Amino acid sequence: MKHSIYRSLRGELVIYSIISMLLAVATESALGLALVMVARTFGVSHSGYGKNMLMKDRRNYMQPELLPDYRGIKHWNKDTIMVIMFIILLIGFLLFIFYFLILTRRITKDMSYISNCISDIASGSMETRITGINREDEIGEIVLQVNRMHDEIERLMKSEREALQANKDMITCVAHDLRTPLTSIIGYLQLATDVKKYTVDERQKYANIAMRKADRMQGLIEELFNYTKLMSGEITVHRSDIDIVKLVVQMTEEFYPLFMENNLEYTLKQNVSSLIMNVDGELIARAVSNLISNAVKYGRDGKAVYIEIEKYDSELQIRVINFGLVIPEESIEHIFDKFYRVESSRSVQTGGTGLGLNIAQEIAILHGGRITVQSSVKGTCFTIALPVDNSGSPGVKGTEEKRDGKGKVD
Repeated sequence: MKHSIYRSLRGELVIYSIISMLLAVATESALGLALVMVARTFGVSHSGYGKNMLMKDRRNYMQPELLPDYRGIKHWNKDTIMVIMFIILLIGFLLFIFYFLILTRRITKDMSYISNCISDIASGSMETRITGINREDEIGEIVLQVNRMHDEIERLMKSEREALQANKDMITCVAHDLRTPLTSIIGYLQLATDVKKYTVDERQKYANIAMRKADRMQGLIEELFNYTKLMSGEITVHRSDIDIVKLVVQMTEEFYPLFMENNLEYTLKQNVSSLIMNVDGELIARAVSNLISNAVKYGRDGKAVYIEIEKYDSELQIRVINFGLVIPEESIEHIFDKFYRVESSRSVQTGGTGLGLNIAQEIAILHGGRITVQSSVKGTCFTIALPVDNSGSPGVKGTEEKRDGKGKVD
């Protein structure tokens, strides 16, 4: 990996410029010395007077007048001197450029490599990443920022792909979950309107079934609307002081017919009878409703559902416990993901959009709280924890109420 000891590109270029200048001067000096040596070798003295160069054949020798008369330099005018100085400076400048290009070739190579990588990224090749350059100067900072930009673009593209996949999943879920009740509604309404084949009581029965199917379909549509509002940030938390304990008790009572229909006993336990909190009552009711509905759908085999309300020093915990099938360990970490379903098939009994728990989680987060889940052979417990203002009214000693599916109180 390439490494640069320079922390400033400007300083590095200044140093390279000085080195190039020194090398150019040294090269010119060496060339001048070489010319002097060549002149002496050919019999020209430093003073410009020629020397006789005797050949091996002494009959042939070189006369002084056959060589240039260097004494003529004394008669050079100003223009000649200016031309010579210009030639010397030009050669020096060309040597400076030559050495500077050699010394900065690594910088040029790095910049060309960075430019090619940026061009590849701009053309959509997200596999391209700038590697092999480890510098502490401005070029290193450019590499760092380009790689950050690459990571951010890759993250945004991944997020966009996930969003597109989520929309695709939502359309699939909506098509599947609305088609089933809609088909049933049409079928039962056709039976309910057949006055020739069915009695009034039978047609009334079919109409009631169609009504329940329509209610279920309305619930699915409302859940989808709630999800889209939460994800788009259109839902605003309208806080007000409400008795959250009484709110949860009321929500539990509203589920009594559903408990009875599924032959489920429910137990409501609380360590305070009243607690005023500044929350959005409608959203909290929706979150609790989603948890209880989930407990009913997946806890039928357990024959019981527990709802517990406990206040601690800094938070209120609302727990909904069912005793149905244990959630597999690999599903725990995905249980709050949108459209996630534990069972592989979307059965009619437990059918839904797979958004209820995700919506409950978003509501808890909007209130500064959290939602957790634990599942074992002892039961599956979903817990909503909300921060509590200690100035709230704790109420009086808690009560415990237990009912079976027929409405009996123990």
